[in-house]
Amino acid sequence: MENIKNIPKKPGVYFFKDKSGKVIYVGKASILKNRVSQYFQSKSKLSPRIQKLVENIFDVEFLICESEIDALIQEAHYIKKYNPKYNVLMRDDKNYSFVGITKEYFPRIFITHQPAKLKADYIGPFTESFALKETLKMLRKTFPYRHCIKLPKKPCLQYHLGRCLAPCVYPETKAKVKKNIKYIKQILKGERTALLKKLEREMKEFAKKEKFEKAGELKKQVENIKKIFAHKYTLEKFKNIKRDAIDWKKAEAYIQNFLNIKNSISRVEAFDISNISGKYAVGSMVVFTDGLPDKKEYRKFKIKFSGDEPNDPKMMQEVLKRRLKRKDWPEPDLIILDGGITQLNAVKSIADKKYLIISLAKKEEEIYTPKNPMPQPTKNMPEEIKFFFQQIRNEAHRFAITYHRKLRSKGFLK
Repeated sequence: MENIKNIPKKPGVYFFKDKSGKVIYVGKASILKNRVSQYFQSKSKLSPRIQKLVENIFDVEFLICESEIDALIQEAHYIKKYNPKYNVLMRDDKNYSFVGITKEYFPRIFITHQPAKLKADYIGPFTESFALKETLKMLRKTFPYRHCIKLPKKPCLQYHLGRCLAPCVYPETKAKVKKNIKYIKQILKGERTALLKKLEREMKEFAKKEKFEKAGELKKQVENIKKIFAHKYTLEKFKNIKRDAIDWKKAEAYIQNFLNIKNSISRVEAFDISNISGKYAVGSMVVFTDGLPDKKEYRKFKIKFSGDEPNDPKMMQEVLKRRLKRKDWPEPDLIILDGGITQLNAVKSIADKKYLIISLAKKEEEIYTPKNPMPQPTKNMPEEIKFFFQQIRNEAHRFAITYHRKLRSKGFLK
């Protein structure tokens, strides 16, 4: 596609259109050119769902954004506006995040994956939950708001930190609370420019009337909003969870060299175990395709093994044995176990040699491979490779913990 060459290396939002000109997918990127180009690589490198999307792309358009925070908000705005076919097909609603604002006397702001469960106004959908949390944290410093579910009887720590106006104790703050909520809603809906113009206009009016304290307060708010959106990315330090951080072709070449293999690596599966002293055990399998999470391929396991003492390697062995029996699932190009050499040996003993299996020990961040008796520290690897291994390991851990808590809360694990 010719116009891909003209896409800039800047943060922004991209739009895939079909032959009729209809928007079929909206996405965001820290580097537009890199992200969009990933879709038009060799078909063998793409998951079936991505292939189906690419087959229907006739045109690509993009919107340059000031920062990734700006891109996050603009992406949510356009997904809501167009409700693109492939955004719906490729993501379960529970994976989207929404900002909820309750309709109480003193509104509360919260993040949820399940809008409409509570009577509230909802803004979204946002595709990056962690990024959204960080954005709200920054906004809260400028526009304090209530976060607690129940109003306490005295000012809490958030009030003393300047993050809440303590309406529980100072009801006279209602007008300011209402105004702060209104401003946050405008920003999250992509109406930042209009808000800045309004605040700057009010600031000048207060200055003319020599109400310098009020003018100074508004000036500070304007400056803070601009600072938030001028960040190349406040989430830069969280590279391990950024979808756009990895050039998969380069990462694949490095991993092939590291493991001394020639086979292509597209589907990577990672496994983790969650239990309490050996009991209530569950296992998780997460899948990354071409360096990106493929959440519809994730799987959960209730572990049948039970012993008198904790035995994570035995549990890991059970999970892998059950997974590898599933011939109706796509074959993994690389399997990553959360654990050390004991987990790796346990799984090697039951797995066919055709499977490429390694383990990642969390404590020292070391990788164990079948061909090398000595662990390899990830600290010696390029940053993007290290972050990829951390990301997929952390995602497997998160998925296992979430499943474990869910089953325990419902009384299914005893």
